[in-house]
Amino acid sequence: MARFYSSKLAMAAFPVTAMLATTLAACTTLYNPATGRQETLLSTSVETALGNVARMQMGLISLRMGAVTDADFARVQAIGRRIAQVSDRQDVQYQFGVIREKSLNAFTLPGGTIYVHTGLIEKADDDELAAVLSHEMGHAAARHTAKHLQADLGFSLLIGVVGAAAGSPDAIRVADSLYGLISNGFSRQDELEADRLGVKYAFRAGYNPEGMITFFEKMLREEPEDTMTRAAVWQRTHPLTSDRIAQAKKEVEQLRQQMKEREASNG
Repeated sequence: MARFYSSKLAMAAFPVTAMLATTLAACTTLYNPATGRQETLLSTSVETALGNVARMQMGLISLRMGAVTDADFARVQAIGRRIAQVSDRQDVQYQFGVIREKSLNAFTLPGGTIYVHTGLIEKADDDELAAVLSHEMGHAAARHTAKHLQADLGFSLLIGVVGAAAGSPDAIRVADSLYGLISNGFSRQDELEADRLGVKYAFRAGYNPEGMITFFEKMLREEPEDTMTRAAVWQRTHPLTSDRIAQAKKEVEQLRQQMKEREASNG
């Protein structure tokens, strides 16, 4: 039996259908080599566009923010580009920025833009800076930032933000979500996954992967863990630095063992 729908009903259904089609087109299901999982994610073009919107909304109008020396900027570029060549993710153009700020911090935006604070650059040797950049690239390769936005704001809102001007309500929501992520950190699972990838990428790029361990040890000296902090670990979403040191040591040892086995097999 044929069914007839009123034109009003058809018109009402069209925007919903169009929105669904747009959402599906802006998402992709793929195997992510960084995580080893099949995942449904924002497309690379949408993620990169979100990163651009976020940068403008957050006032990150340049890759050099504040009085950044040529030496610091060049150092970050050289190490970052070397690591980018060995990342599991090659569908984005990695960019590396420096912010004049004394804290030991770095963060990743959607689409592969990574910022490092000068306070961290000054405290880290090349292997340690490589470990930090590799860790941040681990977040980018595993798409942790995009996944956070997907979970926090939903696909439809994020797709609508693409092309939005800075200051629009949805652009502000994206920036606020990222500010919260930068301030509070990723989940324990995401941080440990980025650490694992960071050790691997630093090693692949020819740096000493123990830089991850020594940098965490510097962090621990800057912010020691007291008894209360360790006792309340079950309440934390972010891993303890001491736990991250322990995992990094295991990852480095596994790499060393793999090297020995490879050398033995090659004779």
